[in-house]
Amino acid sequence: MSGNGSDKETPPPSRRPRSLLRRASRFLLPILLPRWTLLFVAAMALLSTVIVELFKPWPLKLVFDYLLAKKTFLPEWVGVPAGSEATWMLVVICAMTLGLAALAALASYVKEFKLQRLGEEIAFELRVALFSHLQRLGLGFHDSSRLGDIITRVTEDTRSVRDMATTSLLQTSAAIVTIISFLVMMLIMDWQLALVGLITVPILLPAVYYYRGQIERASRKRRDRESELTSVTQETISSIRLVQTLGSQDKQRRAFDRESSKSAQIGLEVARLEAAYMRTMDFIGAIGTCAVICLGVHRVWAGSLMAGDLVVFTYYVKNMFGPMRDLAKQSAKIAKGKVGLERVIEVLELEPAVVQSPHAHKARLIGRIAFEKVNFAYKQEQATLHDVSFAVEPGQVVALVGHSGAGKSTILSLISRLYDPSTGRILLDGHDLKDLELDSLREQISVVLQESILFQTSIRENILYGRSDATDEQLTDAAAAAGVDQFLDRLPNGYDTVVGPRGATLSGGERQRVAIARAIVRNAPILILDEPTTGLDAKSEQLVMRALTQLMANRTRTTLMVSHKLSLIERADKILVLDGGRLAESGTHAELLQAGGLYAKLRAAANDATALGNGSPLIGSGQLDEPRATP
Repeated sequence: MSGNGSDKETPPPSRRPRSLLRRASRFLLPILLPRWTLLFVAAMALLSTVIVELFKPWPLKLVFDYLLAKKTFLPEWVGVPAGSEATWMLVVICAMTLGLAALAALASYVKEFKLQRLGEEIAFELRVALFSHLQRLGLGFHDSSRLGDIITRVTEDTRSVRDMATTSLLQTSAAIVTIISFLVMMLIMDWQLALVGLITVPILLPAVYYYRGQIERASRKRRDRESELTSVTQETISSIRLVQTLGSQDKQRRAFDRESSKSAQIGLEVARLEAAYMRTMDFIGAIGTCAVICLGVHRVWAGSLMAGDLVVFTYYVKNMFGPMRDLAKQSAKIAKGKVGLERVIEVLELEPAVVQSPHAHKARLIGRIAFEKVNFAYKQEQATLHDVSFAVEPGQVVALVGHSGAGKSTILSLISRLYDPSTGRILLDGHDLKDLELDSLREQISVVLQESILFQTSIRENILYGRSDATDEQLTDAAAAAGVDQFLDRLPNGYDTVVGPRGATLSGGERQRVAIARAIVRNAPILILDEPTTGLDAKSEQLVMRALTQLMANRTRTTLMVSHKLSLIERADKILVLDGGRLAESGTHAELLQAGGLYAKLRAAANDATALGNGSPLIGSGQLDEPRATP
């Protein structure tokens, strides 16, 4: 929530728990209401199948009660020639059978097509809403959530909701209408025989209640196991370089086997419960059918019931248990869908940690930055920043220096408003960050991170990712300034070469140069550099340093950087020295050396480490002060 310094998204406040249906209606109704005609047509098609099912056995009744008994059901006004009644009755019966079959086929086609279309549109809208909301949630949520679980919610859980919201619910409604229709018809025909057919209902209800609860609980466990399995797979594949380098394939395989085994076990348990559910329904239905046949035959022998009526009655009883079985089957799917819906709603109900004020205005920045007594803590942890105040003038280059964990990257994240301070204010050009529109604020910030993120698309689109309206001339100028043009010749399609996932087909230095070109073409008034040369070999580092120097040379933008490179730090107009989340001292390189404080000690230690060939471990040691604070 904005302004509390916490990165944890929280559900909206509520005085009392709401039902899942009420919670879901907030998100599903805006999807369903514009599609009410589609839903209505599907419902009418379902109702048509029920009506056809109700009349299906009646041609058989005519066969037994009239055709085989050599009685006619044709009215006199039809004018059938004498001696041909049986032939005409057979023609009528066949026509009725074929007509009902044609209506059933048409209704079934419309039902299936409309339901599938409705289901796919619901899944599409829900996935888009969930994906968009995930992008709005803060880093606290993403850092504390497993990627596999998030992917499962976006894919599998939305699919379960689709099945439940369309096929399952409408099929359940159709089954209920079918059962009621059959019962009404049976009561009209013979209420005593109808009551015999219902003797199994008291047995059915406890069975439905028991199995549905068991399946819902097992389905929830299964989905959790699938999330864990997806997470293990994703973590292993995304870290395959480390896994292979350390020879940990067997360890990862054992972890995968363990999660896969758990998933398979709970999957078998769900399958066992569903199979037992179906078999129980079949057996109970057979009991009811037998009871109706036994009593019905005696009533036919006694002359109180026609043979055709018994055929119709038996059809109704037998096929009434078909919808009951469908009801049981759909209730199992609904149980699974409820689990998926609950998991989707859990995310959609989260309030982003950073929210835009309703009175926010567009940011038009020149790059003046001020921190006023800023304090910040991640969740309930010890504070990362304590009473930090400083000012940066437009066009200045400012370096943040300090031990790992001092709060350097946290300051960069606060400027991008990835988090809000617990107390204090951050001003840009005199405006409180919270009074600026988020999108317009972030449009005016460029970043080059320790690990540059490239997307699996062309070099051109990666450079233009932050500014799609840039001209070809601006693109080539930025690429030349960043040194991208130096390796384009070896790429098969130049700027249009598609890089691998996360830019894997490029070297670390090449990825950084593409990221720098992206920052140059964006031409934002604020530039953030967070350890942009860490992990590069000497040659790549030299090329990247040259590109960074070119990038920082533009004095119309304000630059804030965290770096372990002394040559970059010395170029800064101002150096902010952090110690334990507090601003220990600030000034130019020369001023801080002359003062003989913490910076001078860090510089001396860094020089000693460099002389020993150990790099610079103290001044921006190449590690983020807090992993979650990456802007």
